[in-house]
Amino acid sequence: MIKQSIDPFDAILSEAITNPMKRFHFYKAFMDLEVVVIGTVSSDEESSEPVLHLTHIEMNNELVLPVYSCIEKFNKLYKGKYKYIKITTRHLLQLVEPDTPWVLNPGYDISKKIIQEELETLRDGRILHYFFEELDLEEKQDFLTDQMTEIPIQVLEVISSKLKNFPAIKEAYFTHIYNPSLSSNPIPLVGLTVDQEEENSEDLLVQVFQVVNENSLQRIEILILVENLPLTNSIINGNGPFYIRTTIDDLNSMFR
Repeated sequence: MIKQSIDPFDAILSEAITNPMKRFHFYKAFMDLEVVVIGTVSSDEESSEPVLHLTHIEMNNELVLPVYSCIEKFNKLYKGKYKYIKITTRHLLQLVEPDTPWVLNPGYDISKKIIQEELETLRDGRILHYFFEELDLEEKQDFLTDQMTEIPIQVLEVISSKLKNFPAIKEAYFTHIYNPSLSSNPIPLVGLTVDQEEENSEDLLVQVFQVVNENSLQRIEILILVENLPLTNSIINGNGPFYIRTTIDDLNSMFR
């Protein structure tokens, strides 16, 4: 075994081995990692899709796919003996069937066997959702805070002033939504509560989307919050509205 650490990914893997709270961070980083595998690539004559020709190795009487987390590790071990492919884990999972286990960094002191069930749930995102939900509240908040790009309060003030032109909107909430299985960061979202009699909700969404994104450098998604849905309750209970409709009737009702 080669013990010398030449790869910062070793620290991520080591933490995940000893601390269950770090396993989401490992799988997330692994999915976004550009890995190195032994093999060549060609193009399918009919579909022009890439076809990988990968070399497997035998470990403990089992055929596995060796996967390296950096080219330095690969070169240090094989010293130019084999051709290789550099590819993201996410892309590799889509191009090969998860019927053969992978071994991450075989030949090194810090390595990990990735079994078929892990590969299947990495491929469809289930394992990322599972370990994200296993994080405690503080860990989730810290992770999301690190990933989010904040919208300046001045932008929200401008958006709030523009929403006054849509009388059907009662309140607007700003938050972020996050899908652990995607490689993207948390997505900024404006959630709207509207009058129940509002019939042209699709047109309203399109118009509000245009107005909001004309005034923001970062794309903001727009959603009408349907009453009593878990997502609606989560957004409303976790965030104060940055816009509240005020009408003459609303003001008069204060004196009734």
